[in-house]
Amino acid sequence: MSPAVGNGFTPFPHYDSAFQFVFGTLIMSLRICAATEDLHGSLKKAIVEAGQASVDGVRLNARTELENAGLTTSAQRQILLYAREHRLNIAALSCPTRQALFDEEYLEQRIEVIRRSMSIVRNFETDKLIIRVGRIPDPTEQQTPLSDSGISSEDPLGILTPAAQKSESEQYSMLCELLNELTTYGNHVGCTLTLQFANYDLGRIERLLTDVKGGPLQISFDPATAIMTGAAVIPVYRSLYQHVGFVRGRDALRDVDGAGVEVAVGDGIVEWIELLPTLAEADYQGWVSVERTGGDHRNADVVRGVQSIRRLFPSSAL
Repeated sequence: MSPAVGNGFTPFPHYDSAFQFVFGTLIMSLRICAATEDLHGSLKKAIVEAGQASVDGVRLNARTELENAGLTTSAQRQILLYAREHRLNIAALSCPTRQALFDEEYLEQRIEVIRRSMSIVRNFETDKLIIRVGRIPDPTEQQTPLSDSGISSEDPLGILTPAAQKSESEQYSMLCELLNELTTYGNHVGCTLTLQFANYDLGRIERLLTDVKGGPLQISFDPATAIMTGAAVIPVYRSLYQHVGFVRGRDALRDVDGAGVEVAVGDGIVEWIELLPTLAEADYQGWVSVERTGGDHRNADVVRGVQSIRRLFPSSAL
């Protein structure tokens, strides 16, 4: 039996008890967490609010909340114990960066911050670090981008001319090299690198996962990114489910011009009543992290999003 799903988020109190029992059995293993950076003020206050929001855990930002992974071991331990006091687990750490992973600007600093963050995940009794990859370059594109900054009369020796840009295939090779180095390090420190993509080009993602062999590598699946980039949420997940290690609980809308915008969970077109059992059917054992990266009321949107998803859980599954 498959319930009809509208464009919005609609709880299903009218569905029969048999469906609710099956649905509840499927999603009992799913765990909900919240990103502390989306909640109130300090990390301490955010943990308190997360505990009051009936989530099972929190996702921490290693850069902004853990001082670029520079906190002492004792301070890290205090954060873990404080979360436990509020009956919360640490679901994962994230290490967001402004540029694509392979961008040569500030590359060494970026990789160093990621490595430091990888080295502390076990101190929080998790194994996941989520990083942004950006767009995956085309591994088959050999042509170097044209530059309008050639040698001129003002710079006859080319001293002031910027270095030639790398081709897409060269950028792809650099991305693979970086990920192989990082995943090898992840093997050493017990960290699973979890990639957050700018879009879901399935061919490039599959190739990247094949070409990176240094150590464990997973995907952070984001239904809002799928919506905003014109991809179908359920088919994308079904194609990648074997590699998914984390799910971002975000929602989104698309307008008539095809532009996408993130909205609070429940206000978009992600069909949660279909996605949640799809996760469970695929034997997904990880976290669903309810997040809100924009808007004027991020913390309230996260709390409401958690409540909306919880309403999909029949009482027998709570």
